[in-house]
Amino acid sequence: MRKFIWAAGALGLAAAFTATPVKACTTVVDGKKATTDGSTLVARNEDVGAWSKHFYVHQAASNGPTTYVSEDNVFKTSLPKAALRYTSTPDGEQVNGQWIFGENGVSFSDKNEIWYMEIGSGHTWAAVRVPDNKYAVIPNQMVIGKLNLKDSKNYMASTNLVKKVKAWSQRSSWLAM
Repeated sequence: MRKFIWAAGALGLAAAFTATPVKACTTVVDGKKATTDGSTLVARNEDVGAWSKHFYVHQAASNGPTTYVSEDNVFKTSLPKAALRYTSTPDGEQVNGQWIFGENGVSFSDKNEIWYMEIGSGHTWAAVRVPDNKYAVIPNQMVIGKLNLKDSKNYMASTNLVKKVKAWSQRSSWLAM
């Protein structure tokens, strides 16, 4: 019995010390016709307790910094002299090739619409508009499966996306294009 208790204790300690943290964050987005009050909804849980999220509204300014440098990587870009207050998704200006790698996905929302964007790597990205009458539960992985880039009201992508996917598919036997 003593050997059994010792073995169970050793196994328990081994399991405790070999456990690895998981990044199993989940996002939920609801279009305005999928909610009872007509509002858009974006919710996300953060499974890494040390990464508390703080939300900011940056007001318009004309004397702010002229360069943005990411704290997470070597990304650096010039900023306009007059910075505008960001208020909704369409107010943002799309600048191809100027995106920062974050995790896999980012949600953007205002009172009228929600966009979900996935960053493949570096400057390669795709975004899809969440239909007003739909909701989505997005796990911590890539989920955008189909893009209709002719439908610019509902889909967007970096200018290099198709070229990169075609180049990759030629090297991968499991991906047919």
